[in-house]
Amino acid sequence: MDNVNYYWWKLEKNKAHEAIFPYIRFLNTEQSYRQADNFKHMKLYGSQELYGLRAYHGARAETTNPVLNRVTLNIIQSMIDTVVSKIAKNKPKPTFLTEGGNWSQQSRAKKLTQFLEGQFQAVDFYEKAARAFLDSCIFGTGVLKVFTQNGKIEVERIFVDEIVIDDKESFYGEPRQMHQHKMIHKDVLKDMFPKFKTAIDLAGKTSLISYGMPSLGNTDMVLVIESWHKRSGPDADDGLHTITIENETLLEESYEKDYFPFVFWRWGIRPLGFFGQGLAEQLAGLQLEINKILKTIQVSMHLVSVPKVFVEASSKIISSHLDNKIGAIIKYAGTPPTHGQLGTIPPELFSHLDRLYQRSYEIAGISQLSATAQKPGGLNSGKALREYNDLETERFMSVAQRYEKVFMDSGKIMIDLAKDLDTELDGAYSVKVKGRKFLKTIKWKEVDMEEDQYVMSLFPTSALSSTPSGRLQDVQELIQAGFVSKEDAMKLLDFPDLQGFYNFETAPGEDIDMVIEKIIEDSEYTTPEPYQDLEYGIQKLQKAYLMFRSQGVPEDKLDLLRRWMADANSMLETAAINEQRTKMEMAAQAQQTASNMAQQNMPQSQPQNIPQDAPPNTPDKTMLQPPPANPNEAVMAPGTGTQIPQT
Repeated sequence: MDNVNYYWWKLEKNKAHEAIFPYIRFLNTEQSYRQADNFKHMKLYGSQELYGLRAYHGARAETTNPVLNRVTLNIIQSMIDTVVSKIAKNKPKPTFLTEGGNWSQQSRAKKLTQFLEGQFQAVDFYEKAARAFLDSCIFGTGVLKVFTQNGKIEVERIFVDEIVIDDKESFYGEPRQMHQHKMIHKDVLKDMFPKFKTAIDLAGKTSLISYGMPSLGNTDMVLVIESWHKRSGPDADDGLHTITIENETLLEESYEKDYFPFVFWRWGIRPLGFFGQGLAEQLAGLQLEINKILKTIQVSMHLVSVPKVFVEASSKIISSHLDNKIGAIIKYAGTPPTHGQLGTIPPELFSHLDRLYQRSYEIAGISQLSATAQKPGGLNSGKALREYNDLETERFMSVAQRYEKVFMDSGKIMIDLAKDLDTELDGAYSVKVKGRKFLKTIKWKEVDMEEDQYVMSLFPTSALSSTPSGRLQDVQELIQAGFVSKEDAMKLLDFPDLQGFYNFETAPGEDIDMVIEKIIEDSEYTTPEPYQDLEYGIQKLQKAYLMFRSQGVPEDKLDLLRRWMADANSMLETAAINEQRTKMEMAAQAQQTASNMAQQNMPQSQPQNIPQDAPPNTPDKTMLQPPPANPNEAVMAPGTGTQIPQT
C-alpha cells in the first residue's frame, strides 16, 4: 500500500478518483478471502457451479453441472429457506409514541407512523428486506441502501460483495469510510451525469481490465465507485461523498451525516470485525461431510449392489449365453458359472449420515417438522401449537431482534432524508398512505417533529393465528370468555375468519372513532344518525372532549365535539318522547280494544213472555199496568203517586 494514497478525501477538488480506484483495487486484493468465502457459500446454497460472483462471472455459469451425476442432500438450502420463511413472514411496523405529549404532538406522532408506513409501501420495503435477510443467511451480511433519487426516497437491495471496507479500520465494527462498486450501463450513467459523456465512454473501454476483470468485448458497462467518509468530529469538515469512474470524479459533495446510507443484517455476530457470520458458514462443515458420505454410499451401492457371475477361466463357456432369457440353456465344460452374493453397506454409514443430518437442524435451531411444514404428533389444539411455535422461536430471538432493528434504522434514515427532501422541494414532499376507504396524502410538514419529542417502537402487523387450527382455538377462547354468541361461534367454526368477525363486531365503535378523528384531524362535522350507537358515542366523545381540552386542542374542534353530543342527546330525547307517545297510543288502543270486546261479550236483555200457568202471586207489574185511554193522558208511575205526562 506504499504507492496508494489512503486519504482520498483530502485531495484537490474533483481528484478523488485518482486515489479511490487504486485504493479499492488494493483492498480487493488484500481481502480476496471474503470474496472466496461468499463464492463458496453461494455454491453451497444454490448447488450451482459458478466462475465467480461478479457480473461477468454470473453470466458464465457452468452449464454442465457435475453434481447432477451424484446424489445430493442440500441441508444448507433447506435450513436457510425455513429460517427465512419463519422470520421474514413478520412485518414489523415502526410506531411513534409520545410520553405525556399534548394533543398536537400526539396527532403528529400518529400521522408520522402513517407517513412511515406509506413510505415503506411506496418502496416495497418488506419484500426487499426479505431478500436482504436471505443474503445474511447465505453470506453472513445482508445490505439495504436507503437514498434519495429524483425527489423520492428509494430503497435498493445491495449484494454484500459490492461493499468494500478496510478490515483494519473496521476492526471494532465502526469504519469511518465505506465504498460501493457497481457496474452501470454507460447510457444510464450519461443520463445521470450529462457533462461527462466523453469520460464515461472512455471509462467503458478500460475500467474492467484495469480493475482486474477480463474484457468480454462489451463496453456498455462502466465500473462506478460511490464513496463516503464520515466527519472525524462534530466540528470537522472532512466529511465527503463522491461518485467516481476510473478517469473522472462525477460527483463530489460534503457529507455531514453521522451514518452511512446502508442498513445491515447479520445472521451471526462476530466478536471482531464488521461483517457477520452466515448460517451457510455454520453448516458448511456438516454439508461437506454429508456430501462425502453420500458419495461413498452411492459408489458402494453401484459397486456391490450389481449382480455378478463368476466363471472359471478354464471353463469353456460362451459369455453371450449369460443373458436374462427365461429357461436359457448354457453349455459349459469344466466348472459351471455361479452367481456371487450381493454385498452389504455397513449400517454405521447410514447412522452417521442421520446423526449429521440431525445435528444440522440443531445448529440452525429449527425442527425437521418445520422444514417440511408438518406439525408434531399429538399437538392438535391451536393453543398447543402456539406454545410449540413460541418455544421454537426463542432460538431465533436474537436473530429476530436484529431483524427488527433494521426496520428501526431504516425508518430513522427515511425520516432524516424526508427532512432534506422537504427542504429541497420547498415543503412539498409528501407520501400517499392507505386511509379508511381511499388513499390520502400526508405532507412532511404535517408530521415534522424533533427527535426528542417521540419514541419509536415496533409492533407486529397481525397478532391473530395464521393456521386453521390456531384460529379455531381462538374461536373457542372467545366463546369461553363470552365475547361471541352461540350463533356467531357456529359461523366462525365453519369458516374461522376472525378478522372479518372482529371488523363486523367492532364496526359501531370504529364508526364513533371515525367521527372523533374527522373532528380532531380535519375539523369535519358528521351529523349523528339514529342508526349509530348514540349512548356509547356520547360517552366516547365526552372522554375525548375532556382529554383533548386538557391537551390544548383548538376551541373550534372542541365546539364540534360539544355540538355532536348535544345533537345526539337531542336525538335521544326525541326518540324517548316518541317512544313514550307510541306506548301511550298503544295502551289506549289496547284499552279500547278490550272495551269493545267486553261489550260484545255482555248478554243483551230480551222481553220475557209470561207463561199461561204463571202463579198469581208473581205478576209482572209493568205488564199488568193498564194502558192510558187517551194517548195524551198522563201515566201513573208504578209504586208512586206521580203522574208522568205522555209525550
